[in-house]
Amino acid sequence: MLARIIMVKLPKRYTQLACPTSGGFGDVICCNDNHLDRKVAIKVIKDIKEEHRLRDELVALLQMRSKHVVQVYDIVTLDAGSFGIVEEFVDGGDLWNSDVPRQSPDTYLSILWQIASGIADIHAAGLIHRDIKPTNMKLDGERIVKIFDFGLARKGGADAATKGFIGTYGFAAPELYGSGKVSFTNAIDTYAFGATAFFLKCRDLPPELQKRPPQSVTSGVFSSAPISIPHDLAVLLERCLAHNFMDRPSMATVRDELARHLHRDKHQALAVHSGKPYLFNSTNRSAVLDFPKVGMVEITYDGLKFFVSQTSGEVYINNSPACSGMEIPGSCVVALGGAHRKSNEREFITFDVSNPEVVL
Repeated sequence: MLARIIMVKLPKRYTQLACPTSGGFGDVICCNDNHLDRKVAIKVIKDIKEEHRLRDELVALLQMRSKHVVQVYDIVTLDAGSFGIVEEFVDGGDLWNSDVPRQSPDTYLSILWQIASGIADIHAAGLIHRDIKPTNMKLDGERIVKIFDFGLARKGGADAATKGFIGTYGFAAPELYGSGKVSFTNAIDTYAFGATAFFLKCRDLPPELQKRPPQSVTSGVFSSAPISIPHDLAVLLERCLAHNFMDRPSMATVRDELARHLHRDKHQALAVHSGKPYLFNSTNRSAVLDFPKVGMVEITYDGLKFFVSQTSGEVYINNSPACSGMEIPGSCVVALGGAHRKSNEREFITFDVSNPEVVL
């Protein structure tokens, strides 16, 4: 197989720099792009029969930009009717043997947030990766996670289906083990993310995932793993491994919840009531905003979110009745007094949250 790859005639624009590496879907040749003077990785497709299907997905990838997904630059025609995918080159090893995720709880959550962000971007582009696993992710020199290998990628939608099992045992969702025509959704990437999250923490997979087909995991599986993480995140990661694909959260939800925890006690919010500003942060966690004889609301910050801790009278958030425990949206208007009242019998509070970026 190695001799076949070495003999592939590359376009003159590219100069081979190193011996190819082999994978299940194709072989990767490290090259220099002589036009732009940069390293690239050219993945040579093994099965020419896949060309027609893959080109549609690759065209979509060419348009996608994500900090956490290896960028696809071009598709090149090679000899013998084959073709190659020209991708961003990422040096270093994959996450399979990396100890970085286990350096600390925050490092672990930061790695998971990056992976979730990349998958969410893939899904937002209308694609399903279909082979999310630690060996298809690398950390670049700045510790930025890059997801690669789109050899099994498919467009999402009603036509997302395959014949028989395709994927990686241990990371493939239960619905992929059906016989005949197997339909799937982007929830298979969520399942694979959950398996990856467990592997990066424990360097192994739960015994339930090692069965064929996989079984439902034991409740609390993420809580009992070596790295300590908040309980609600452990529950969320466990939901990613739900046997029923409809019970799995979206990757955008997973990304946002991980970010919320990485930002613990770093959020700020500003409420303005009757011209007076009220700042909420880790130092000023609570304030009572009152319109006598009409309505009162207490807003509290618990380090993760801003919520209504108590109310009395007529209180509305974006025209919906407020109640104790309700999370306050990032940007909203709180009204003290109902719409049935005259304008001088109502007061309005503007509320805006400033969310910091995740620092990598």
